[in-house]
Amino acid sequence: MVTSTVRRTLRERVLVEAGDHVLVACSGGPDSTVLLHVLHRLRADTGITVCAASIDHALRAESASEVAQVGDFADALGVPFRSARIEVLDEGASIQARARELRYRALHEIARKMKATRIAVGHTQDDQAETVLSRMLRGAGLRGLSGIEARRADGVIRPLFDCRRADVLAYAQQRGLPFIEDPSNHKRGYERVRIRHEVMPTLLREDPRVVEHLCAIGDEAAELNAALDAEVPELPAPGDRSFAVDRVARLAPPMRVRWLRLWLARETGLTPTRSHLTDVGRLLTSPGEVLLGSGWSLRRDGDGLSLEYREHRRTRSSLP
Repeated sequence: MVTSTVRRTLRERVLVEAGDHVLVACSGGPDSTVLLHVLHRLRADTGITVCAASIDHALRAESASEVAQVGDFADALGVPFRSARIEVLDEGASIQARARELRYRALHEIARKMKATRIAVGHTQDDQAETVLSRMLRGAGLRGLSGIEARRADGVIRPLFDCRRADVLAYAQQRGLPFIEDPSNHKRGYERVRIRHEVMPTLLREDPRVVEHLCAIGDEAAELNAALDAEVPELPAPGDRSFAVDRVARLAPPMRVRWLRLWLARETGLTPTRSHLTDVGRLLTSPGEVLLGSGWSLRRDGDGLSLEYREHRRTRSSLP
């Protein structure tokens, strides 16, 4: 079932093309171990070649030996393998977020060295459902509800995107694949763990198809986002931090919000919240100023809106 589902996902979601060299990111867990095994099996069907990489986060004493185990598995398959060690420092973000950032950076560097055209990671249908639910709980808008992407613009792909986690685990167990259980998957201090072990079981009792339904929301949101992004009116030139109010006031509300979010994110590096965008929308009808955080504000003077930065207004409670 897993192999046929991955084959269909690769084809229908256009994750690979014949001739692609795919770097499989393998932590040694069941999902990424199965991903490596399945893509290796599908080489002839898809016309791809496969290599593998494992990243040592150095957060646990056994991490180096786990990377070595992945290397042994890759060698047994005859798959070229590389590893990298990263140092995760707490710089204000969560350890998990920082580790993720550094991990992808290391994977892209390995992909460059190995001339890989895609980087495959092991997220499943359950991961997507949990992501969509998490973002719902945080009050995400349409963009957030799209969850994780099956194919990212930077070449990262998720071939297990339509596979259930239980099926992936069964595949690994039935074939005796060597995999490692990450103890962090059971630490209730992490939101994703609470959602997985506390929230989702309750929802599954109410609706056995809740994973499928949440993923359908994610797919529909992603399709709508792509369609809306294609219709967004042209933004001001980069570095142009002012524009006439009527430039966006005439847009339909959903397109107006999308235009403002894209412009603000590009010029400030911030991720505007729905609350900030609602406040900015009020500037289209009346004078005032909205503090965006990190020293940034948007002010209306007459018929124009201007983005301003003042160092003394930086606060720790600003937008991420």
